[in-house]
Amino acid sequence: MSSEESPDVRKTFTFDINAKDSEGSFVNANGLSIYCKYWSTDLASPRALLFMSHGAAEHVGPYTQLAELLTDQNFFVFGHDHQGHGRSEGDRVHIDDFRHYSRDVFAHIDRIKMDYPSLPVYILGHSMGGAIAIISALDRPDFYKGVVLIAPVVTADQDLIGPCQEIFGTMVSYIFPQFPVFKLDSSAISRDPAVVEAYENDPLNYHGFLKAKWAICLNNAMKEIESKLATIEWPFLTIHGEKDTLVKPIASEKLHAQSSSADKTMTIYPGAFHQLHHEIEPDGSTARQELLQWLVNHEQ
Repeated sequence: MSSEESPDVRKTFTFDINAKDSEGSFVNANGLSIYCKYWSTDLASPRALLFMSHGAAEHVGPYTQLAELLTDQNFFVFGHDHQGHGRSEGDRVHIDDFRHYSRDVFAHIDRIKMDYPSLPVYILGHSMGGAIAIISALDRPDFYKGVVLIAPVVTADQDLIGPCQEIFGTMVSYIFPQFPVFKLDSSAISRDPAVVEAYENDPLNYHGFLKAKWAICLNNAMKEIESKLATIEWPFLTIHGEKDTLVKPIASEKLHAQSSSADKTMTIYPGAFHQLHHEIEPDGSTARQELLQWLVNHEQ
C-alpha cells in the first residue's frame, strides 16, 4: 500500500473505543465495508498492538480465546474479517490482487496507531493470514517488532496447484475468475471433533469451493515469499502441526531454514493438525502458551 492510500482509507474508518469487545468497520480502497473486531478497548496502558490475521474461508471471531489470553497480558488485540470473508463485504473468498489483503491490514493498523503512536506492533497470522503477515512484513520490514505465525502459507510446493493446474487455472482465472477449483477439508483443521463441528456449523465460515483467481493470487504470493526468504531479518515465531495436510509443515521449515533472521523460533507439534490454537489438549494449550510467552518475552 502506498503512503498516498492510507489517508483516504482512514477518513472512512469508524469504531467504538468505549466498549469492551467492540466492533467497527472501515471502507477499503475497493469500496467494501470491512468488519473490525477489538478485544482490548478498555486497557488503560497497553504494552503493544497486535493484529490478528485469520485464514482463508474463516473469520476473526474464533480467535477470541487466543485474543483474551493476550489482552490479559495487556496487549491491545484487534483484527478484521478480510475482504470477502465473514462479516466483511466482497465476493466470498475472491480477490483480484493478494496485496489488497495486506493493504487493508496496513490501513487498519495505521489508524489504530494514530491513537497509540508510541506502541510497537506485532502481527499474528494463521494459514493464508500468515502469508498476508509475511507479505506485509516483506513490504515494510521495519513496521513490525515481531511476526507470529501458525501454519503459515509460505511455499508453492504444497500440492495445491500443480504446473498443469497452474497454467489452466491462470487461463480460467482471466475468463472466469470465480470458477470453483477446490474445497477445504474441514476434518483436517483439528483433531478435536468439537472444533470441526463448530467450524462446519459456523455460518460466517465459507463452506463452498475456493475460486480460480483467489488460488492463482495465493500461489503467486507463495512464489514471491519463497523467492524472498533470505531477505527476511525480522523476529518471528512459527508453529506448525506435523500432520497438517492443509498447509504442510515444509512451509515453516523452509521459512526457518532459509530466512536470515537472528531471532527466529520454530516448533513442529507431533501429530497435530492445521489449527494448532484449537487442537486437542494438551497441544492446544501448549501452542497458545508458546505464542503468548514469545510475545511477552519480546515486550519485557
